[in-house]
Formats: sequence, C-alpha cells, structure tokens
Amino acid sequence: MDGDAERGSTQTDSTGAFHLTLPDGHYVLRATNIGGYASTATKLVVISDTPVHVTLVVDSGIR
Repeated sequence: MDGDAERGSTQTDSTGAFHLTLPDGHYVLRATNIGGYASTATKLVVISDTPVHVTLVVDSGIR
C-alpha cells in the first residue's frame, strides 16, 4: 500500500467475476458500482505466489 495510488483496474464480466494481476504486496481492493446508486466495497488483500480469491459485494440499489 502506497497511499491512495491506483495500481491497476479491471471490470467484472457478465457473471460478476473479475481477474486482476498485481505484483506481490499489500493492497486495498475497491469495487464501485458504476450505475446510478453510488456504492463501494473494499477489502485488504495480500498478494503473493498463489492466487487470491476475493468476494466483494456492492449494492446496486435495485429493489
């Protein structure tokens, strides 16, 4: 983690899955709804030699 600098970005596919490759280190992943309802989910992750599986839930605002 180095301040609020963005280290990468990606978008989900039609099922909500995403893939992002980053160098080893500590990161805060942030998922943001790009629709009308502003909602964000964050999670601290440690990247190393093995893949990390993360679930982020972002409220769409649709009821």
